[in-house]
Amino acid sequence: MTALLKDDTELFKQFSDNESFRRWLTDTIFELTYSEHLNAG
Repeated sequence: MTALLKDDTELFKQFSDNESFRRWLTDTIFELTYSEHLNAG
């Protein structure tokens, strides 16, 4: 459990502090969600 919490904390820290990582992650999640939506419809 501690390892999982540490990973999630690091992810949140990177998302908060690193603009390029935040942009990459947001774009990646959007693309995955959008492509799933297109393939489902």
